[in-house]
Amino acid sequence: MYYNVASFEDARKIINDIAVERAALFAQDEDVRPLDEVVGRTVRENLDSPISTPTFDSVAIEGYAVIASQVSYATPQRPVRLRVMGIMTAGDRVLEIDDTIYDGMVSCVEVKIGAAFPTVKSSGQAFDAIVPREHATVVAEGGSGRILQVDRMPLTSWHKRIAGSDFREGDRILDRGTSIAPKYVLALASVGVQQVSVTRQVRVGIVSIGSELMSTIVDQHSLRYKIPDANGPYLTAAVRETGEDAVYLGSLPDNADVVTAFLRDKLENDHFDVFITTGGLATTTPDCVGTAIQNLGGNVHLQNVAIQPGGSLLFASLPESDSGLLKHSPSSNYYGSIHGSNKSSPNSWSQSPPKPKARGTQIQPSIFALPGSPIASACCFRFLVTPYIRALIGMQPEQAILAKVAITNATANYRQDHSMGGQDELVVDGSNDYDIFRHAVLKSHYDGVSVEIAKETTMSKASPFASSNCWLHVPRGHVGIQHGEAASIFPFCSPKS
Repeated sequence: MYYNVASFEDARKIINDIAVERAALFAQDEDVRPLDEVVGRTVRENLDSPISTPTFDSVAIEGYAVIASQVSYATPQRPVRLRVMGIMTAGDRVLEIDDTIYDGMVSCVEVKIGAAFPTVKSSGQAFDAIVPREHATVVAEGGSGRILQVDRMPLTSWHKRIAGSDFREGDRILDRGTSIAPKYVLALASVGVQQVSVTRQVRVGIVSIGSELMSTIVDQHSLRYKIPDANGPYLTAAVRETGEDAVYLGSLPDNADVVTAFLRDKLENDHFDVFITTGGLATTTPDCVGTAIQNLGGNVHLQNVAIQPGGSLLFASLPESDSGLLKHSPSSNYYGSIHGSNKSSPNSWSQSPPKPKARGTQIQPSIFALPGSPIASACCFRFLVTPYIRALIGMQPEQAILAKVAITNATANYRQDHSMGGQDELVVDGSNDYDIFRHAVLKSHYDGVSVEIAKETTMSKASPFASSNCWLHVPRGHVGIQHGEAASIFPFCSPKS
């Protein structure tokens, strides 16, 4: 199979269009969850406030609730005396008070923050003002109760939270397709919402492919020449960080028959929405994963994207198990024959097979075949797989953060020592043929944010990547970015709030 190299922009459009086609069907699965379990999930429908809040006027400062017209004439020369008729705290029932003035003393109620205002028994007046505690002097306390004296006007504005001054009934809290962050949980809980209808999680199966991986050992004598599988655990963690359901399925040898049989088994039994493989690709000859997709009757939408790192990849649709399009071939039993009767796990000696989950509305599964290089695989996941998942669950495309590129003195010295140029040279080179992505460190300063490029930007080392927290993007056609210039930045994890 041979395909033209797609530009990054075209690749994103192809991926987005296919995800959007399937999003409506995916959204049909309703998953009603209690409010404390919905963080990171995506709402299926617009959420509006069912009520206006606060539902009643409440006290905003501690003091004494009074009828403003009875106290408004208080001055140091002509103070007013108050008789305390009771106390109300937040959550207490409302006291009904007689507002009659006896012996020149006005009725009042001691109130705490959050309490409702007392009501008046008979007249058309209302307790509508507060005398702050520090403005009242106790002049008597005993058999007649507590008597206060005030010599200034009460507060009649900012002393209370007005009913309906926060959310109004019908106010939009969350738009359909928004990921629920803790701040939205606060808002929803404040208007009495206890459960939310969210889309089900995207179920993603991750498989590493490569005979060089330790977990595909057949000959124990070759252990010295095997390497750990870094990509499988990383991609599993990255999917889970986005809030979706990831299952690490282990690793397989670089064998098209084995991969074909394994994927067929998963299509028939486990019902994943997305498969991610890493490794098993070739740039010039038919590759292991591409052959497996062809064997299964899949439809390749994209192969090779003009990005660095990670241009060699595949994006395809696989047949649904009950569509009648899933191909069966003589190789179907090959996987089982080399691993015995357990066909569920490629590494049956090291992990238990994942248990199939309850099946919701089935969408046509997609497969992303990513490069075997860890950094290239991470880059492709972030900028090609993540947008597919976002679009599938109904989220809007992600927007970049703008930050000034900075180069530290240590990095500048390193670059000069290695003939890479100093601050006056390009910090990141661009390309006329590729979109360039480099891992970097986003930092906040008193005058804004900046992004620093690591001293070493080699794609073959994990340590500089582990010290970074974002990706810097240089679009195709740009010569590069210098120290002090603005650049588009994307955090390692796609933000959902």
